[in-house]
Amino acid sequence: MSGDTIELVDYVTNYGAEINAILQAEGLLYTYDNAKTLDAAFQNFLNKHFVFYGRKVHIDAYAGQCNYRDDQCILPELDRVVQTYHPYAVLWNTSVCTECFAELARNHVVAVGGIGFSDNFAKANSPYFYTSSESSTRIVEGFAQWWCNQMSSVNVPSRKVTYAGHQNPAQDFNGKPRVLGIITPNPPDNRDVVNNVLVPELRRQCGENVTHFYFYDQNINTAAQQVAAGIAAMDTPNNPATDVLCICDVVAPAFLYEGEQDNNYYPENVLADVQGMGYDLDGQSYGPSSQLACPNPSKGCEFDNAFGLVDIGPQQPQNNNEGIRIYHDGGGQGNSPATAITTWIYAQLWTMLGALLENAGPHLDAATMQAKAPGLGSVGGGSSGQPLLQFTAGDWSWRQDAALVYWDNKRKSSYNGANGAYVYVGNRINLGQYPVMPGGPPIPTGRT
Repeated sequence: MSGDTIELVDYVTNYGAEINAILQAEGLLYTYDNAKTLDAAFQNFLNKHFVFYGRKVHIDAYAGQCNYRDDQCILPELDRVVQTYHPYAVLWNTSVCTECFAELARNHVVAVGGIGFSDNFAKANSPYFYTSSESSTRIVEGFAQWWCNQMSSVNVPSRKVTYAGHQNPAQDFNGKPRVLGIITPNPPDNRDVVNNVLVPELRRQCGENVTHFYFYDQNINTAAQQVAAGIAAMDTPNNPATDVLCICDVVAPAFLYEGEQDNNYYPENVLADVQGMGYDLDGQSYGPSSQLACPNPSKGCEFDNAFGLVDIGPQQPQNNNEGIRIYHDGGGQGNSPATAITTWIYAQLWTMLGALLENAGPHLDAATMQAKAPGLGSVGGGSSGQPLLQFTAGDWSWRQDAALVYWDNKRKSSYNGANGAYVYVGNRINLGQYPVMPGGPPIPTGRT
């Protein structure tokens, strides 16, 4: 950062051909060429609409050269980015590599992104970490409250499985007591949220004792072996999981649902999502259009009856959503180079950072920006239908609440008009607001 410029870097990862193909099907692929065009528009938008006290922001796109799993390559690369650009902040929209964000914080650079990281991670790297998503800590706390108040068969034995598939008559879980299984990535931050937050909260609130777990390695080269191991951990010979919670990145569910169908295993698939599964296009990509997630559409897809919690809100039409409007306001011409979903994701991240920068005042440093961040106030939540956006002392994840949703594979999406959309049930729900429903959540059966 210089006297008249706030330098920002947009770090772009190439995840490799296989993952990129899945991201493209989900509408979430973001390339270096996308970034160069979008960043120019977002830079103009920020300088046009925010006050930076005599400074202008400047955004440089950077094409990462390292595999996100190779710390020996990517951490030194991030060090070089810092040494080359001297940025005030680096934005990386990803759900992987907590150690990468910690490395930026170690270099006293604000790290923006980090989808689905924990509250403990954000606090440990304060005042150098922010994300626009809800934290993994907060979403699993909400899930525990929802599960115990509306789903668990332990504290209310009359509650039974209601939304599982009927495709395997020899193992039809409907009408049986619920047994929860949990799948999530294996980095320490992910494991700790499950082991130290979700599991204890389930036990404390309703006596739920989870015994089915699978912590997967985010390595697509071993996907087949891991799918087999994950299904084996859920679909055990005795007392199999009737409900599978995938606290996952957006790529892994495609392999999970393929494995479930290939193994004739049709549990209730439940959500606690802050990483992108909640977009209509992602849900559609887990359906009959995908030879990966639904290899045999005639049997009915595993995701057809999915339901649970998501942190995002209803989507606007892809030709004029919030991201597209910001892109055009910043001088972008014609169609965005990325999908409307991706354009919106980055527009929200950049405008969040713009608000933080303006709110910090003329004396800009990381400590001042964080100390003043709660003064931004809040917007959304409750009956608005939109996520509650708010920073509070010690909580640097912008979204604070969740919505109960279910997947309807026949409903037209408000985003692209195609079959398959999430249906939002009632108001937004914050912690402590999940109603007790002995009869289960207000979700219809027979949606397929």
